[in-house]
Amino acid sequence: MRIGRGHFAVVAAGMCAFFNMYITQALLPELRRAFGAGVAQVSLTVTATTLGVALAAPFAGSLADRYGRRRVLLAALGLLTAATFGAASADSLGSLLVWRALQGFVIPGIFTSAVAYIAEEWAPAEAATMASLYVAGTVLGSFCGRFISGLVTAEYGWRSAFLTMGCINLAFVPLIALLLPRSRRFTPSGSLLASLSGVGTHLRNAPLLATYGIGFTLLFAQVGTFTYVNFYLSAAPFLLTTHALSFIFFVFLIGMAVTPFSGRWAMHWGSRAVGLAALATSALGLLLTLDHWLPAILLGLVLSSAGVFIVQSLATAMVPRLAFGARSAAVGLYLTCYYFGGSVGATLPASIWSAAGWCGCVALVLAVQACAALLVQSTWSGRAARPAPAAPRASTLGV
Repeated sequence: MRIGRGHFAVVAAGMCAFFNMYITQALLPELRRAFGAGVAQVSLTVTATTLGVALAAPFAGSLADRYGRRRVLLAALGLLTAATFGAASADSLGSLLVWRALQGFVIPGIFTSAVAYIAEEWAPAEAATMASLYVAGTVLGSFCGRFISGLVTAEYGWRSAFLTMGCINLAFVPLIALLLPRSRRFTPSGSLLASLSGVGTHLRNAPLLATYGIGFTLLFAQVGTFTYVNFYLSAAPFLLTTHALSFIFFVFLIGMAVTPFSGRWAMHWGSRAVGLAALATSALGLLLTLDHWLPAILLGLVLSSAGVFIVQSLATAMVPRLAFGARSAAVGLYLTCYYFGGSVGATLPASIWSAAGWCGCVALVLAVQACAALLVQSTWSGRAARPAPAAPRASTLGV
C-alpha cells in the first residue's frame, strides 16, 4: 500500500484526539493533592471525558454521514483545541470536570469521521491495514498525551499540561486541513434523521452488537488498568513520583509495533484466533503486574496493552464491514459502547480498590476480559479474513 498524504492526515487526527483523552491519568496523584480530593473523585476527570464521548458518539456519526467526514473532523478538532485551553483555566475540580466533559463531547467527531473515511476512501483489501495504522496513531497520541502531561506537570503544574496540549492541537489543525484530501466516495445522507434511522438496523445486527460488547470490555480493561496502576505505583513500596509515573506510559509504544500487523495476522489466521491469542496475552500481562518487582510489572503492562491494542484494531476494522449502512452511525454506536466501558472502568474499580487494592482491580479486569473472549469465540469468524465487497451506495445512506 502506497503511503500518501491522506494516510498521514488520518493518523495525525487520531493522534490529536488522543493527546487529550487521557491527559489526566498521569496527573491523578497530583490532582488529589491540588484539590484535596479522594481517589474516586479525581478519577472522574477520566470518566467525564469518556462518558462525554459515549453520549455524543452516535450524533457525531450522524453529523458525519450528513455533512461529510472532512468537514466534521476539522470542526471537531477546532472545538477540542478550545476546550483544552479552557480546562487550563479551571479553578476547581468541578469546573475541570465540566471542561473534560466538553472535550469528550467533541472528540467523537474526529473518531467517527476518520474511521468512516478509511472505510470509504480505501479499497476493502487495504482498509484493515489502514485501520491498523490509524489505531497505531491513536496509541502514539495516547502515549504522548500522558507522557508529556506528566513531565510538564512535574515541572510547572497541572495547568501547564493542558496549555501544552492545547498548543499542540492548535498546530495540528491547519496541518491536517492541508493534508487531508476531500472525500471521493462520500455520498451524504438525505438528512440527520435518515442517518439516525440506520441505528435501528445496527441494533438488530447480532455480530455488530457482539463487537460493540467487545469494545466495551476493551476500554474497561485499559482504563481500569492504567487509572489504578498509578495509585498502586505511587504508594509503598514503589513510591513513584508524577515525573516517574509519566514514563510508565512508554509501554504504550508497543502498540505501535503490533497494531500495524494485526490486519495481516487476521487475514492469515482469522480474526477469532488472533483476537483470542491477544486477549490471552493481555491476561498474562495483568497477572505479571501482581509481582512486586517493578520490571515484571512493566513487562506485564506491555503485554496487557499489546493484547488490547490488537483486539481494538480488529474491532475498529470490523465495525464498518459488519454494518449494512450508515457507517459513521455504526462507528458512533461502537464508540458509545467502547467509551461507556471506559467510563465504567474508571469508576467501578474505585470501591474494589478501597477493599482489595490492586489485586482486586486485576481480578475485575480479568473477569471482564473473559467476557470479551467469550464474545470473540462465539461471533467472530474463525476463517482467515477475505476482502468483503463494497457496500452498495444506497446502504451508506441508511435506507
